[in-house]
Amino acid sequence: MVLNLKYKRLVVISFVIMTFIIPLFSMNSFAQTTQRLYLNRVGLCDIEVGYDVQVQGDYAYVTNNDGLMIIDVSNPSNPNKVGELLCGGAMGIAIENNLAYIASVSNSMIIADISNPANPIQLGQYSVGAYRIAVSGSYAYVGDFNGGFTILNISDSTNPVLVGAYSDPRCDAIEFKNNFVYYANAEQGLKVLNVLNPSTPQFITNIAHTGGANDIHITNNLLFLACWSEGIRVIDISNPTSPQMLDSYDDDDGGEALGLIERDGYLYVADNYGVELFNISNPSSIIEIGQRTSGVAAAHDIDVDDEYVYVAQVGGLLILEVSATSQNSDSEFLFYLAIIIGVVVVVAIISIVIYFKIYKPRKTTTEEA
Repeated sequence: MVLNLKYKRLVVISFVIMTFIIPLFSMNSFAQTTQRLYLNRVGLCDIEVGYDVQVQGDYAYVTNNDGLMIIDVSNPSNPNKVGELLCGGAMGIAIENNLAYIASVSNSMIIADISNPANPIQLGQYSVGAYRIAVSGSYAYVGDFNGGFTILNISDSTNPVLVGAYSDPRCDAIEFKNNFVYYANAEQGLKVLNVLNPSTPQFITNIAHTGGANDIHITNNLLFLACWSEGIRVIDISNPTSPQMLDSYDDDDGGEALGLIERDGYLYVADNYGVELFNISNPSSIIEIGQRTSGVAAAHDIDVDDEYVYVAQVGGLLILEVSATSQNSDSEFLFYLAIIIGVVVVVAIISIVIYFKIYKPRKTTTEEA
């Protein structure tokens, strides 16, 4: 009777263990999927390295150590390079209509006709150690590799003309909106300049808490700033003379925010550690909702279209797709299912061993006695 009680207790304990272990694995599985969106790999085009990327239609324009690489992404699972413009050390790029404005640290600011992506043709250039570039109307704002920026009149694409310049120790990013230039100096932060008169840019302000500033994206009156290991800043620029910090996201995963872009209420961030996705429906409280590190190698810049995410990184151009399910969801389900089945089998074996090796022989002996 005592042994019978012990056996029953062991069986009860075994089932209690099962009761707790199975939900535990389920909770673990849930914890793995609390990021509501996934960045699933679609394709990769090997061009050794990519620094800046812009996508228009079926083509991605990527800068690298050799110049401008033009990649056909009409089949995103099999992107292919179809054209190139070898201008050496290209870092930044701006695309306007059928013209590419290329910032080459070794070979000037270059303007190229890309109406035929398979055969881009250089039209004009201006000798400056170009690192970053922004284009608006008749002007190009070119961040110099050695610091500061120049303003060029590009009305004649074959003959850009110097209009004005701003001196500064370094340049990490540059954007333009409504007669104001937003200029990133990683050591000093984000600066605002009035360029209503392009021949004499006027310094307005230096925004606090923007050290490490490396890339800028502007949507309406919101400026999103990537700040290396300092993470992300969201800034209200509705009053350019007095920008207001709305939110910040400090990167604590060891990564470096290098490039970013906003689209349809989401912020996509290229990070030296991976790719991150944020919900920015409330700009005062942005929320990370997805991340990918697997297969991402030193992501430098990022662009998006209606369906895909394009990452310029070491290795070339990586194409991702945002999805509510992970590519690994099936294998993860099978993994946890196997664990649960294994637990059930082990408990069943223990119960059988206890019954046939201990309880039943004892019971038989007792009955014979």
